[in-house]
Amino acid sequence: MLNRRKGPAVRGPRAQMDRDLYKSSMQTTLKNYPNLDLIEASVQDLLLEEPSRLILDSSNENSRSKSQIRGVMIEQNGSTSELTSNAVVITTGTFLRGVLMLGHERYSGGRHLRDSEEVEPPSVGLAKTLARHDFELGRLKTGTPARIDGTTIDWDVLLPQPSEIPATPFSHLLQFKDEQPPMVAQGKVITCHQTATNEETHKLVMKYESSLPIYDGKDGSGNGPRYCPSIFKKVQRFPERTGHNCFLEPEGLKTDIVYPNGMSGPYPEDIQLLILRSMKGLEEVEIVRPGYDVEYDFVNPISLTHTMETKKIAGLYLAGQICGTTGYEEAAAQGIVAGANAGRSAISAGSKPFIIGRDEGYIGVLIDDLVTRGTSEPYRMFTSRAEYRISLRADNADLRLTQKGKDFGLVVDEERVAAVEARQHLIEDRIQKLRSFNLKVTEWASLGGKELMGGSKMSKKTGTKKTAEEILQMPHVTLRNVEEIMVTMDQQETSSEDSDSEKLTISPASVSDSVEAIVKYSSYVDRQHRDMESWRKAQGMRIPPDLTYEHKQFPTFSNEEIEKLNSVLPGTFAEASKISGVTPQSLVYLYHHVNKRNRKRDRLTKTINSQ
Repeated sequence: MLNRRKGPAVRGPRAQMDRDLYKSSMQTTLKNYPNLDLIEASVQDLLLEEPSRLILDSSNENSRSKSQIRGVMIEQNGSTSELTSNAVVITTGTFLRGVLMLGHERYSGGRHLRDSEEVEPPSVGLAKTLARHDFELGRLKTGTPARIDGTTIDWDVLLPQPSEIPATPFSHLLQFKDEQPPMVAQGKVITCHQTATNEETHKLVMKYESSLPIYDGKDGSGNGPRYCPSIFKKVQRFPERTGHNCFLEPEGLKTDIVYPNGMSGPYPEDIQLLILRSMKGLEEVEIVRPGYDVEYDFVNPISLTHTMETKKIAGLYLAGQICGTTGYEEAAAQGIVAGANAGRSAISAGSKPFIIGRDEGYIGVLIDDLVTRGTSEPYRMFTSRAEYRISLRADNADLRLTQKGKDFGLVVDEERVAAVEARQHLIEDRIQKLRSFNLKVTEWASLGGKELMGGSKMSKKTGTKKTAEEILQMPHVTLRNVEEIMVTMDQQETSSEDSDSEKLTISPASVSDSVEAIVKYSSYVDRQHRDMESWRKAQGMRIPPDLTYEHKQFPTFSNEEIEKLNSVLPGTFAEASKISGVTPQSLVYLYHHVNKRNRKRDRLTKTINSQ
């Protein structure tokens, strides 16, 4: 669990997948999935019905100006054929006019095959078709590090990063049933290890800068992920740093191949080896496959609707890196929404769209950012991008989205639905018990410890009563602290004659995190909504043109936000809200700053006029 030491709003489960087991499992799932046919072929182009040939629907003015998808042209075993469909989802990843780069060597391709030297060819026809229909295309790049031989690593000198046991399953159904993920239950877990770059590594990284590729984007420097940079970018941006962490992640249970997370850099292979061997534990490491970069086309996502359908071609949907994002979760999130809407529209034109709101999930934040602001660089999702992040927690994802998924036919597992309903009931019941249970503050302090339950302040309020909910809202007080007192008091008050009555117990793990978060965050959620409502009403409010954006005035702003605000210099908050990368929290901060500045100006003006 990432950020376990922080609050529930920023925690996130993470798991290291066995690539071979994952591939096998997903292929089996897809092959056995009802009503799904798998066709292995290369998509060469789109099949479109142009507007002039469409039978116009006078009730739908929009249909007159749009092309309509009617399928794709595929190549299979050397021959081409048409595959017709009312809806098509394009998820080309890095394949759209992809170019692979290793040092100064450039060659066409979307990626290297994992178990061979072969390259999967790029998708050129699709890129030309999108350009022909006036989609705004740009170039982005991403990179993958070398894969190294685990048998040549000195594991004993490295810092172990063991798996968490027991693990927190991704599946809320497993959590509710108090079950562990299959591999964890079988004891098949791995230990990653941590190493780091050093000053010698950094000298090599900068010494061989001239051997790096020359890209198409950004005047040759390439337009790569800001928040997942290559090792060269890390050293270049942070010259004061003496080291950067690198996590050595085995790719599976039955392979010696290791992924050195954090070390992407498309230097020539011999230079990559020099750089890796300068690091602790890797002095004798061998490279199995060198790392490389790939530069590819993307479509500015402002050309999409919230369903991920393109505005120019009806029935055509885009998802993943083609929309300017980077990251597996970001791609999967878009795929869910695009696939759901494409499927529904193909079956029933005009059906209600499947759209997740910004207040419902990070998927909604991601897609809304993309389609309303667009992006000029690889977009990655962060909790800071959401204005309602306190409510969008990993512990309540099932409560927020399962019913919505069921309503749209996306969740059909009755056991999963029943588990969510049961968990919802348990959470509501426990919160009600917290609200109805009360003791004098001196009793809370006596039973729970004065320092934990309010310290010396409690002794001054001898007759005052507080509910368990109010006590839980105090800093450092946990749900278990409160429940142990509640259970103790319940046992004392329950007579032997009432032995058949329901006994109060400690909350199960499947509900405790959610109960604690709901109670502790309740006042913050209210304030969050008030802040957002205030600044939304101020969309037309002007921002002073002489305002300078720097960390001294805006200490909470990221480097990206400072850079983009100084570049755009928005005149109103409406303009500022359209800048990709500027978060809602920063807009609220800016709103309060401008308000404070305006009040100070008004007071000064009033003073001068009164003299």
